Amino acid sequence: MISIFLPIKHISRRAPRKNYKKIKNYKLGLTEIKLLQLKILKKKLTSINIKCEIIISTDSKIIKKFIKEKKEFILHNRPKNLAQDDCLDELIKEVPKIAREKYILWTHVTSPNFNEVDYLDFIKTFLKQKKFKSAFSANVISTFVMNEKKLWISHDRKKKKWPRTQDLKKFYSVNSAAFISERKNYIKMNDRIDDKPLPIKTKYGSDFDIDNVDDMRLFVKYCT
Repeated sequence: MISIFLPIKHISRRAPRKNYKKIKNYKLGLTEIKLLQLKILKKKLTSINIKCEIIISTDSKIIKKFIKEKKEFILHNRPKNLAQDDCLDELIKEVPKIAREKYILWTHVTSPNFNEVDYLDFIKTFLKQKKFKSAFSANVISTFVMNEKKLWISHDRKKKKWPRTQDLKKFYSVNSAAFISERKNYIKMNDRIDDKPLPIKTKYGSDFDIDNVDDMRLFVKYCT
C-alpha cells in the first residue's frame, strides 16, 4: 500500500559528506540512522497489515554498497542528471516509475529526529481521514507575522493591535520530514502533494532538519 522513497545524494554543498559521515556508533551517520528507523517502521506497518516497500535512491557508491547488503531495501541507482542541484521536478517524475504502491511517502535522512513512531503516527493520521489525497509534516506557526511588504498577515491591526497569540491566524510551515500522496498525484501533478494537502503537525523536536554544518554539529552533540 505504501512505497517509502528516500533520496540520498552523495554530494552536499552546505555540509560536506553530511549524509554518510560517521556519527558516534553509526558508520554511515544520518543514512544509517534513517535506514534503521525505516526498517523498524516496515515491521510496525506489516504488523497492522499495511504493505510497505522502501526505495533508496542514491548516486553514492558508499551508500549503494551498504544498501546491497540489506534485503529490506530496494536500491534505485540514481543517474547523475537526477543528483544535481535543483533537479527536484525531474526526480519527482521518476518516482512513480519506481514506486509500485498506492501511496508514496517521501522522506529525508536529514530529519533524524523524525523516527519510526513519528512516521507511524503520520501515516495513521493520513489514512484515517478520507478528505485529503496528500499530506505533509508541518510546524504550526501562531505568532505575530509580517511579510516582506511590511504588512501584518497574522492579524488585522485595525480590529486589535495586539490580540492574544491563541487568537491569531494559524500558518503551517513545511518541515520536510515527510510527504505522502497517492501515486497518481505524482503522475498528474508532478509533485509530492496535490493542490489541497493536509498539514499534519509533528511533535516538538521531531521537525529538526540538518541543513548546514552548524545543524550537524548540534545534532552530533546531542545524538545518543
